[in-house]
Amino acid sequence: MNFKNDDEGMMVSGINVTPLVDITLVLLIIFMVTATFISERAMDVNLPKSATKEDAPSPALTVTLGKDGTLKLMKKQVTTAELTGLLSREMQAHPDEKVLIKAHKDLPYYMVAEVLEAVKLAGIKRAALAMERK
Repeated sequence: MNFKNDDEGMMVSGINVTPLVDITLVLLIIFMVTATFISERAMDVNLPKSATKEDAPSPALTVTLGKDGTLKLMKKQVTTAELTGLLSREMQAHPDEKVLIKAHKDLPYYMVAEVLEAVKLAGIKRAALAMERK
């Protein structure tokens, strides 16, 4: 018996997409990692200097108060009233939640005090002010 394959004389050509998928996944990972660094620097806040060395609470909600008075909770712009509501909901879900407050060093004291009061009204027991090391 002689079996003859019709494809013997044909040359099959095609594009190998495996390297393309590999490169695309590597680029996706690079963009995801760099996007987190870029978003952290979205609001430029010059923190006051501190001589003491104390680590900030590690998994914490971040409240940022910019030089122009803009208030952000985890990179989302909010008002003081919205901040209290969002933090109180977060406190109900996670009772041991910590808050890290990053305030620009040139802000008037009353603006930082308003944010601290909003955090206290939300029921947060553990709050820290971010400082740069000298």
